[in-house]
Amino acid sequence: MNDLRALIRELLSDEIAALRAEMLGDAQVERVRVDTGGALTQFALSVLNRAQDPGFVASLRDGRLRFAPEDAPAAPSPRAAPLAVQSQPMAAQPATLVTAAPANVPEMRKALITERDIATIAECETRLRVTRTARLTPLASDEARRRRIRIERTLT
Repeated sequence: MNDLRALIRELLSDEIAALRAEMLGDAQVERVRVDTGGALTQFALSVLNRAQDPGFVASLRDGRLRFAPEDAPAAPSPRAAPLAVQSQPMAAQPATLVTAAPANVPEMRKALITERDIATIAECETRLRVTRTARLTPLASDEARRRRIRIERTLT
C-alpha cells in the first residue's frame, strides 16, 4: 500500500511541476552550437552524461528544458569551445513564425473522442481540430495534455 502511495505522490509531483512550469513559463532553453560533426558528437555525449541525473531527464521530458540551435557567429573565437551552451528563460525568446500555407491540422468529426483516438495522432502533431459538440473522455484529455496537443473546436 505504501508503494502505491509513493508512486502516486511521485506522479502527482511530476505533473504538478510540469503544470507549474507551463503556467509560470520557467522553461529553460539551452542554446547549442553544433556547426561541425565533432561539435554534434560532443553535444550528444554531454546529453548522454547528463542523462544519468533523473532531474535532467524529467526536465527534458516535461518540457522544462529545451535545446535550440545557437546562431553561428561570423568568426569563431580561438578560445571558444566547440560546444557552447547557455541557459535562458524561454519567455525571453522571440517567437517567429513563417509559413507559406496554413498548417495541416488533423481533424476528428466524432461525437466522443477516446484515448485510442488521441493515440492515432502522429507524435509530431501539436493540435487537433474537433467539432464544437465533440466530447473527450477523461483519459483522452489526459493523453492530449501529456502529449501537449491543443484541442481546437470548429464553429460548426
